[in-house]
Amino acid sequence: MEPPDPRNLVPPGRTAHFTAFVGAVLAVAVLVSANPLASLRSTLPELPVAFWTMAVLAVACDARPFVPPGRRQSSAVFPSTCFTFAILLGWGLGPAVAVQSVAVLVSGVRMRHAPWRTAFNAGQYACALAAAYAVIRLGPGGVFDGGPLGATDIAAIGGAGLAWLVVNYSLVTAAVRLRFGERWWPTARHGLPFELLSTGSLLLLAPVLVTAARASAALVPLVLVPLFAVYRMARLTVEQHQLAALDPLTGLANRKALLTEVSEQIHRHAERRARGAPEARLALLLIDLDRFKNVNDALGHEVGDRLLVEVSARLTDLVEPPDLVARLGGDEFAIVMTGLTDAAQARALADQVVQVLAEPVPLDGLPLDVGGSIGIALYPEHGEDFATLMRHADVAMYDAKHRSDTVAVYAAESDHNSAERLSLLADLRRVLEVGSSGRLGEEAGPVPVRGGDGAALTAMPPAPTGSERAVRPASTGSERAVRPASTGSERAVRPASTGSVPPAPTGSATAAAVPDERRDHRWWRRRWPPVAAHDDELINRIVTGADPILRRAAQSAEPAVTDEMWARPTPAERRPEPVTNAVGRPGDAGGWPDSAGDAGEIMMYYQPQIAVATGEMVGVEALLRWRHPRRGMVDPEELIRVAEQSAVMRLLTRRIIDDVTEQLAKWSAAGLTLRAAVNVSVRDLHTGEIADQIADRLTRYGLTPDRLQLEITEGALMADPRRVLTTITRLHRIGVGIALDDFGTGYSSLQHLRRLPLSEVKVDRSFVLGMVDDADDAAIVRSTIELAKALGLRVVAEGVEDERSWRMLHAAGCDVAQGWFYARPMPAEELVAWLARYRPLRPLGGHDDADLPHRHPR
Repeated sequence: MEPPDPRNLVPPGRTAHFTAFVGAVLAVAVLVSANPLASLRSTLPELPVAFWTMAVLAVACDARPFVPPGRRQSSAVFPSTCFTFAILLGWGLGPAVAVQSVAVLVSGVRMRHAPWRTAFNAGQYACALAAAYAVIRLGPGGVFDGGPLGATDIAAIGGAGLAWLVVNYSLVTAAVRLRFGERWWPTARHGLPFELLSTGSLLLLAPVLVTAARASAALVPLVLVPLFAVYRMARLTVEQHQLAALDPLTGLANRKALLTEVSEQIHRHAERRARGAPEARLALLLIDLDRFKNVNDALGHEVGDRLLVEVSARLTDLVEPPDLVARLGGDEFAIVMTGLTDAAQARALADQVVQVLAEPVPLDGLPLDVGGSIGIALYPEHGEDFATLMRHADVAMYDAKHRSDTVAVYAAESDHNSAERLSLLADLRRVLEVGSSGRLGEEAGPVPVRGGDGAALTAMPPAPTGSERAVRPASTGSERAVRPASTGSERAVRPASTGSVPPAPTGSATAAAVPDERRDHRWWRRRWPPVAAHDDELINRIVTGADPILRRAAQSAEPAVTDEMWARPTPAERRPEPVTNAVGRPGDAGGWPDSAGDAGEIMMYYQPQIAVATGEMVGVEALLRWRHPRRGMVDPEELIRVAEQSAVMRLLTRRIIDDVTEQLAKWSAAGLTLRAAVNVSVRDLHTGEIADQIADRLTRYGLTPDRLQLEITEGALMADPRRVLTTITRLHRIGVGIALDDFGTGYSSLQHLRRLPLSEVKVDRSFVLGMVDDADDAAIVRSTIELAKALGLRVVAEGVEDERSWRMLHAAGCDVAQGWFYARPMPAEELVAWLARYRPLRPLGGHDDADLPHRHPR
C-alpha cells in the first residue's frame, strides 16, 4: 500500500503559522470570488454550450491527472488549468472559479487529499484566477467581446497567464516553506522550470481553445486530441522509464531505481524525524553472494543466470512492500527497509536472508550451495544521502567477509577509507613526494647525504660553516668492542616490536653556527662544493664529516662550537623560515618549500639488537616515525595500515631503504659496523623493484649486502607465494639476509623454514612477553629456538622487557634479543651517544634451564 503523502499532515511545531497562512489564503479567495460567484446564479442559464463542454472536460480530466515519471503524486499536472483559464478569458471570474473548485474537489477525492489540503488548493487557484482576471481588466476590458485582437489584447492575455503562474507558484512555495522549513527552498527553486513548462503550456493553449469555442462549441472537444497525444507520449515515457529502472534478468529494480527509491525514502523519513515520529530510520542492506564465481566458472554463465533468478525470487518472497529488493549487477543485491525504530530490525531481516540463501538451490539435479555476506547502513546514523549509505553498506559487507561473518552493521573503525584516513594518506604521500624532490632536485650541486632520522651531512664549503658532533666509535675500555653485525635483524616499517612504544626524544642536536651568507641560503641556489679528498664524491663527504681531523682542516677559519658529529641543520639551513619542530626533516640540507610543512616529518628510529651471550650490540631494527603537524606522532600501526591500502606503501618502502642505507654508510664512516633490519610489505614483494633498488643503494654507498636484512611475515608469503618467492630468491642471490618475522603467528608452516632462503627467525613478542608466567609460551619459545638451531638459523627474540625474560632466553640458547630491557627506539644520533655509554650485559654461567617454567603433564 502506498504510504500517505506527508503533505497531508500538519507539521507539529509549525501548526500555528501554517494554519494561519492557509486561513489567510482561503479568506482572500472568498473575498475576491464572493461577488462573481453570487452573480453567477443569474447568468448561469445564459452560458453557452461551449462553456458547459469546457466545464465537463475540466472536471473529467482532473479525475485522472498526469504524474510525470520520477516525481511524486503531489507534482501531478492538472489539465483543468487549460479549461478554467479559457473560461476566465471568455466568461469571467465567477464561472472559472466555480469550475475550478469542482475540479479540485474531484481530484482531491481521487488522490486522497486531506480536506484542508483540498480547500487550500481551491483557494490558491481562486487567488491565481483573480490575479489573472485583474490583469485582463486593466486592458481594454472583454478580450473576446468581438472583433480582431490587437496588441493590447495579446499583452493582456500574456500578462494574465504570467500573473496566474506567479501567484499560484508563490502560494505553493510559501506553503511548502512553512511546512518543511528552509531546507525545502532549493527543492522549490528546482521545480520552477518544470512548472513553467507544464502549466505554462496549458495556459498558452487556453486562448486557442476559447477562440475555437467562439467559432463553434463542436471544436472544443477537439482539444482533447493533442492533450491525449501528449498524455500517451507521456505514458510511453513512463513505461520506458519503468523498463529502464528494472533489471532485465531478474525483473527487480536496478541501481537507478534503487537510487530513486532511497532518495525518496530519505525525504519521507526526514519528515518523520521532523515530526518526532519513532519510525524514522531507514536501512540499506547490501548483499554479496559467496561462491557465485565458482558456479560461473564450473557450470557456465547460463547456470549462473538461473541461479541469480532463483535468488531474486527468494528475496522477493521474503521482503514485503513497501520495502524494495534491487539487483545492483553481478552477484550483488540490495534491500531497502523503511519505517524502522532501531538496527535490530534490520539485523533480523538480514538473518532471515542468510537463512534463505543457506538453502541449496537445485539446478539440473545439482544442489548448489550459495551463501551471502550482508552489510547494513542506517539512515540517519550512517549517512543522509544515497551515496554515503551505499558506501558504508559496502564497507560493512566487506567487513563481514573479512571476519568470516554473514552480517555486519557499519562501524567507523572498519572503514579504512574514511575521510580522516584519506586525508592522512594524502599527507603521507605529500611528505614522501616532497622528500623525494628534495633528494633529487639538487641539479646545481651534489645530493646531500642524509640519515634516516633526518640528520644531514651538509656539504663542506671552503669557508667554515659550523659544527658537528664528534662520536667515539665505541665506549672506552677493553670491554667495549663492536664486532661486525652477524645476527642483527628486525623490522622497519612496523611499529616497534616491544609494543606500544612512545616516541623517543629527539635529542639535543646542537645547531651549527652559520654565517650570514649561509643563513640566507635558499633551496633553489647552488650548494657549496665539498672539500674533495677522494675520487668518489659521496665517500669523500662521508669521510670528511666523520673524521675530526679532516673536518677541522675544512673548518680552519672557524673552530667547531660542538663536539657532535651528526649535527642537524639549523632552521635557517633547512628552509627560508624557521620551523617549530625539533626533529630534523629528511632532506633538510637542501631545504623544502613551505608547503611541505603541512605534511609533517618522516624520520627513522633505531632499536638496538643485542647478542644474548656477549651483551654486544650486533644490529638495529629501523622503525618508522611520522610527526604530523596536527595529530602529533602518528601511531605506527595506523600509519602502516593506511599505507598498505594503496601504492603509497611502495613510496614509503623506497624512502626507508634510502634512509637506512645512507645511515649505515654514515656509521661505517664513523667506524661503527652494524646490520640494519627493514620490514617490507607484501606489496613490495610482488615485483622485483625492491631488489633493484637495494642493489643500487648498496653499490652507491659501498655497503656489503650482509649489512642489510629484510623481514617478511608469513602472511605476506600466503598472499602470492609464487611472486613473493621470486623476489626473495633475487634478494638472497644479491646477498641480503631474509628473516621470517612473527614466527608462530598467522599462517605458520614448517615448509617456510625448509623452502625459503632464510637466515633468521624472529620469535613473536606475544610469546616472549608471556614466557615468564606462562609455561605454554615458554615451551613455544624453547621449541622454536631448538627448531631454528637445528636448521642452522639465527633466532631473535622480540619484546624483552625485564631481566628474567633475558636470562630465560639465554638459558634457552637464543642468539639475539631486543626490547626495552636494553633500550627504546631512538634517532640515529642518540643511538651513537647511547652506544658510547652502553656497557655489555653478560649472563653469568652457561645455559641453564632451571629458570624456565615447565609445563605440567596433562
